[in-house]
Amino acid sequence: MSLRELSLQSEYRSDKADLVKDFYTPCLRNATQYCRAVAYFSSNGLALNVKGLSTFIRHGGQMSLVTGPKLMSDDIEAIQRGYSAKEQNLDTSLDCGFEAVFHDRLMLLAWLIANGHLDIKIACPSDLNTLHPHAVYHEKTGVFLDENDNAVAFSGSSNETVGGLLNNFESIDVHWSWDDTQERVQQKVNNFKRLWDNNTDKLEVIDFLNALAEKLLVRQTVYETEQAGTTDKPEIIEQIVPYLPKDIVLRKYQSEAIDAWFKNGCRGLWEMATGTGKTITALSALAKLRNEQEHLFILVACPYQHLVDQWYEEAVRFGFEPILAYKSSASWVNPLNTALVRYNYGVRDIVCTITTQTTFISETMQRLLSKLKRCAVLVADEVHHLGAERSRKKLTDIFNYRLGLSATPNRWFDESGTTALRTYFGDTVYEFSLAKAIKMGYLCPYYYHPHLIELTDEEFEEYERLTERISKLYHQVESSEISEALERLLIKRATLLNRAENKLTKLAELLTDKTDSLHHTLFYCAPGRIAPVLELLTNLGLRVAKFTAQESTAKRQELLKMFTSGHLQALVAMKCLDEGVDVPSTRTAYILASSSNPKEFIQRRGRILRQSPGKEHAEIHDLIAVPPIDYRQHPTATFHTERKIVGRELERFNEFAGMALNKFEACDKIWELAKKYNLLGALGVS
Repeated sequence: MSLRELSLQSEYRSDKADLVKDFYTPCLRNATQYCRAVAYFSSNGLALNVKGLSTFIRHGGQMSLVTGPKLMSDDIEAIQRGYSAKEQNLDTSLDCGFEAVFHDRLMLLAWLIANGHLDIKIACPSDLNTLHPHAVYHEKTGVFLDENDNAVAFSGSSNETVGGLLNNFESIDVHWSWDDTQERVQQKVNNFKRLWDNNTDKLEVIDFLNALAEKLLVRQTVYETEQAGTTDKPEIIEQIVPYLPKDIVLRKYQSEAIDAWFKNGCRGLWEMATGTGKTITALSALAKLRNEQEHLFILVACPYQHLVDQWYEEAVRFGFEPILAYKSSASWVNPLNTALVRYNYGVRDIVCTITTQTTFISETMQRLLSKLKRCAVLVADEVHHLGAERSRKKLTDIFNYRLGLSATPNRWFDESGTTALRTYFGDTVYEFSLAKAIKMGYLCPYYYHPHLIELTDEEFEEYERLTERISKLYHQVESSEISEALERLLIKRATLLNRAENKLTKLAELLTDKTDSLHHTLFYCAPGRIAPVLELLTNLGLRVAKFTAQESTAKRQELLKMFTSGHLQALVAMKCLDEGVDVPSTRTAYILASSSNPKEFIQRRGRILRQSPGKEHAEIHDLIAVPPIDYRQHPTATFHTERKIVGRELERFNEFAGMALNKFEACDKIWELAKKYNLLGALGVS
């Protein structure tokens, strides 16, 4: 162990170095003495050096600190406790090893003093004839020494505080005794010795307890003080007090959801219909939780970037100061890491970060989160996404409180994923269905128009081949490998249905003579069908644009504004409008990409039913591709499988039609298909 073993730089500056990791920690690990003279000191700053202190203590290290009289009140009490324990040996809680105290900054401070590893003196200007009446001790120097009297001396702008060591832009100059700057090093050593022995002109250096008895200490109600210009400017503890914005009045069901979550220990799922204000409700719950918790780390995980942006805007309204953690890690790792350190050491009482679920499960984010030592809450928007196998493995126990949001938390065709989500977040603690939302006037009513689209001969042949393969696998779904194969086949067949050629013909027919009156209309398409639909609509003379993942965030925002204002009559979209994009002005939707997955069709309907000025109801046209009505004359093994599949499609139809203003008219249109497969019961008809 020797300071000579270190590869030191003559200067450490914040733009190119981490002062703690690159300088202080290595020096502490190789030193037996640390002499420090600073204007400001805090236990938070001391705690940043825990890694170096651990080795320093094992080597019997001793730290001598001279600092100004301005100290945190709790630091003063901890220092006093340490000296009392050292002199009277009565505080048994400090009769322990370093490992028992390093996680608590105040315990660490008291323990170091009680065990003879730290001694503190207070420096005050003494010659008021030559110094300004409000002058302070403002020196910032230090010396590390090892057992062979090798010395490393430094001076610069850094205090022994979190601001000086971590957050501020600082620089220090370094010299060592084994090169040609040894005279300068020795001068620093001598200066500190004179300071410690109270032999420095214009300064009075007093033992801590004497300074306390003489009432020379200035108790701070802030965590750190930093120098700004020519006056002392304290750095106030970073307190964030979230609140319910004045323009928001929670609806009864939103308050009920919050109460239900708190009654369940702040864990559980909210099944709330799309468009009923899950984001506002969740932020209100977080504001309430923060008022009950002295410290709180909040992480909101969203499936898409545009949702992160929307959450950010709302969170700011509530008084939060979120750290956005998505896109390039270079833009958020350092700010979040700094916030985490400050949070762990009590400098910051709340941290709020909003991220994508992809970033949340990344190794970079998981490593940062593993550092959390205090209370934390996870809010998962569209929580069903986190049920995927890769994602659910990252759902760690570091979060004391958990809230999952979704209109459809159950994962389609994934029982294990659904179970994992409910095991981690808890069961549903509150449900507010779309039917309730419409009945109570929070979402607008709608008309539902199903249109059965027959497959072409070629499409039908492929459909039948896929159905036969599906039939063979259906009874073997116990096997996960076969289950995955079955799911792939179902997706392949669903894609075939969504891309059915006759849908374009039917769409053109439906739009005949409507192009002049058509406005605020969405067209949901399957992947690969955007271009043909755009071409059709353009040829009909509509002002239309595509809205896909290929467009930038700025472009999407521009398109939504043009859509809302009426400059665009329609948007042609894929899945990016399924979750989180607010298009309340939508009056009509044509669904060309049907899905039996509840998550998708419920999300799509919710997008369309949001309220908007002058909007009395919405219209939903659902183009459903099916085999020809007369294609199966006699029951076969494939027929029974078909019946199950069509039955599931009818469940989706029934979900849409069941709450529609024209329920019975919609049922009439699909009667023959249901009758063919003995599924009239699925329509609520005996």
